[in-house]
Amino acid sequence: MEAKSEVTIKFSGSLPTATPLPNKKVAIELTDQNGIVFTAQVNAKS
Repeated sequence: MEAKSEVTIKFSGSLPTATPLPNKKVAIELTDQNGIVFTAQVNAKS
């Protein structure tokens, strides 16, 4: 199942590495405190 939602993310320290995607987007992998990995696709901005 694919879920889409809009969230606000705060980073402590350095930003994660982003992987380029088509349509001027990037993919970022995030891991929460329980070890669950999320992949976020975001619009790339300079």
